[in-house]
Amino acid sequence: MTLANGLVAVIDARPGRRTAYCEIGVRVGSRDEPLDKAGISHLLEHLLFKEGEGPGARKNPAFSRIRAAGGDVNATTGFELTNYFCDVSSDSFEEGWRGLASLVTGTGFTAHDVEVEREVVLEEAARDKSNPASVAAFSVLRRLFPGDPLSQPIIGYRKTLESIRYSDAKAYYGRHYTPGNAYVLVVGDVEPEKAAALLQETVAGWRTAHAPPADFPPPPKVSDEKRFVFQTLVEQVYYAMGALTPGQTAHERAAMELLRRVLGEGRTSRLYRRLVEREGLTSEFLAESYDLSNVGLFAAGGAVSSARADRFRAILREEFERAASEPVSAQELDLARRLMSADLVRQFETNSGIAAFRSECLLYRLPLSRDDYLREASQATPDSLLATARARFAPQMLREIEVDPARGLGKLTAILRYLIFRRI
Repeated sequence: MTLANGLVAVIDARPGRRTAYCEIGVRVGSRDEPLDKAGISHLLEHLLFKEGEGPGARKNPAFSRIRAAGGDVNATTGFELTNYFCDVSSDSFEEGWRGLASLVTGTGFTAHDVEVEREVVLEEAARDKSNPASVAAFSVLRRLFPGDPLSQPIIGYRKTLESIRYSDAKAYYGRHYTPGNAYVLVVGDVEPEKAAALLQETVAGWRTAHAPPADFPPPPKVSDEKRFVFQTLVEQVYYAMGALTPGQTAHERAAMELLRRVLGEGRTSRLYRRLVEREGLTSEFLAESYDLSNVGLFAAGGAVSSARADRFRAILREEFERAASEPVSAQELDLARRLMSADLVRQFETNSGIAAFRSECLLYRLPLSRDDYLREASQATPDSLLATARARFAPQMLREIEVDPARGLGKLTAILRYLIFRRI
């Protein structure tokens, strides 16, 4: 349902589950941030979500309500979404929901809270940057999307976090945390009519003086760089090959998911059979597609010893080029469909699994039905997958990321880079 204030709400009643999952999602993330305020979305999540982590921090009373209901509560910030969610027993649904609604819509953070929570986030950022793979990942984003918010870590930098003031956080909240820029999701053992009445009572009055932002940011400018090589503190070579995709707005998610399963998902995939079963090159292999509103990534890769890295790279390139030059077999496509359907069935066995599917649909305004998604997959043919692969995996579209073990002077350089990066 859509409330009078423009807030879209979905109630998915699942009798007998004994628990209820509640979520409030806001279409805002690091892509919406000014470059000099990188990290403000995540800092704001902390300010709303606060549970008194730092000395002198004010405890958000909404937590008391959710905790008293025996609930589990959390929040995340991404490139395009900040969401707040809790999981409570069904007989405590009202108590938990009221706490969550109060947490997001009844803001009360102060300038002191901003100072306290900034220190918490800076410590979190330091821990995140202790991972050498993170150093390489941030470096790739900076080179791939120069001058775009996507080039910066979601958590921000020390310099940008220290520049954020109370007035910045309040203004950012006012601009992005609007009913028309958000959605509400309830999944579990609830009575739909009572749940709808509760939502009307608690969030229909959520008002703001600001109009919702004009949808998602435009597609980023992408550099022509195709190969990214780093030396850092690792023992094996970490290598991945992939390509950028047009994201959710292209409505290719079913085709890309089928291609992912044919190429690299699970033991029946082409890459697993060649890299792991036939040649034993790696035991750490992954194929993933990650789509934002208007840009995405499809990649496959893993860890391999330095001595066998050339063979690993060659097989990846061969299989990507094969996918873009010849149709998949009818048997491969049928198996990919069946595996995709089976995974969705398992996902829909839990409230949080259902919510993850519905949440992505709400975020990107896609059809909410799992059946619509499976129907789209059922209509795919070997020729239609080939057309998608040709558009996305042509040789000139492929990009490579390689993280090599640092040796000798290179190891010293890697340590210095890590220390510098951790500081900023």
